[in-house]
Amino acid sequence: MTTNKIIRECRLCSSKELKTLYDFGKIPLGNNLLLTFDESITVKLYPLKVVRCQNCNHFQLNYSVSPNLLYATNYTYLSGIGSSFINHIKNYTDWVTKKCNLAKGSIVLEIGSNDGSCLEQFKKKGMIVCGVDPAQVPSKIANKKGIKTINSFFNIKAIRNIKKCIGSPSVITSQNALAHIDDLKNTFINAYKFLKDDGFFVFEVGYFKTVLEKKIFDTIYHEHLDYHHAFPLVNYLNNLGFSIKNISLNNSQGGSIRFLLQKSKKAIISNQVKGFLYNEKKSILYSKKYLDSWIIQIRKNFDKISKIIHKIKKQKIPIVGYGAPTKATLLLKTANLNYKDINFIVDDNNLKIGKYLPLHGIKIYPTEKLKKYEKVFIILLAWNFSVDIIKKLKKLNIKIIVLVPHPKLEVLNL
Repeated sequence: MTTNKIIRECRLCSSKELKTLYDFGKIPLGNNLLLTFDESITVKLYPLKVVRCQNCNHFQLNYSVSPNLLYATNYTYLSGIGSSFINHIKNYTDWVTKKCNLAKGSIVLEIGSNDGSCLEQFKKKGMIVCGVDPAQVPSKIANKKGIKTINSFFNIKAIRNIKKCIGSPSVITSQNALAHIDDLKNTFINAYKFLKDDGFFVFEVGYFKTVLEKKIFDTIYHEHLDYHHAFPLVNYLNNLGFSIKNISLNNSQGGSIRFLLQKSKKAIISNQVKGFLYNEKKSILYSKKYLDSWIIQIRKNFDKISKIIHKIKKQKIPIVGYGAPTKATLLLKTANLNYKDINFIVDDNNLKIGKYLPLHGIKIYPTEKLKKYEKVFIILLAWNFSVDIIKKLKKLNIKIIVLVPHPKLEVLNL
């Protein structure tokens, strides 16, 4: 079993020159929802510190929690919950099919396939699909839907099973999962070896430049070991043997970067990618002044949120959180809010209902509970799905004030 460990060298270039960027102290695992109030407020805490490699500029955590603790048992995130993300997946699979010139019968493997939502779209296009994911519940859901999913980490043993099921893939894909993987370098190496010759590796990860620009610091949590931008990844993956064909940005999950790689005899970097790297090198990712002031600006914003919440409390209006994503734990800690300030949380994911948010002791209920009130104040903890959530809230026949914390602090009357 993999244990908790301090990370002493860069997860991409292996340099030991790591410098602290932001230290958030000790917080619990955000996705570890508890069954009782007492468990939630006495939950175990783990270090959460972002460091920066002085050699390749890769950003990462300096502490790794055992993947078995993070994913094997109590992991409740499901890809298929948000309609906006489903639309993104549909567009993504269309793009991959076109760019990789996939025909019916092509083999597609997804690393971190969750409930099979992405592979489901490839299957509709006539592809042979298989997923691999260490989380038990999402894997079971995928298999029930007819999406072959191996409940495992992406390792040599899993690859042997996949080969028996579908053979070597024409495309390996991953949707916002690679930042979660403890053994990142071996995952990239195994993906390269497992692909067919001239096969494609296409993946999306959160873009750290967007995190910095929008100050969406709550996307930093223990599951996210890496905070990616283009240069360190291009350098590593090109040296591994991949041609870097294309890099693009999109708004998925608060802001993601997409890579199109190909396993080819001559590993090249396209002119489009070179242009992207040139612009990135001039960005805030390399600005000491911006990086040093970033956390100060965040704390100012969250002082404002705390003041708004306490003003609403004085008016005796029920205060409710919408969504219990992993990011909610750090968000509420930064705003100094807990069960004394927020009456309860509602969520659309049935796996979370009846449980408590770690550290903060706030109970999670079905969204139907909102209908019992004439007026509520809602803080959108799942702010990356704000468009979907606000549409739902507008259909309720009650007065609602909504606080959207990111990417811009807004208070809306619905």
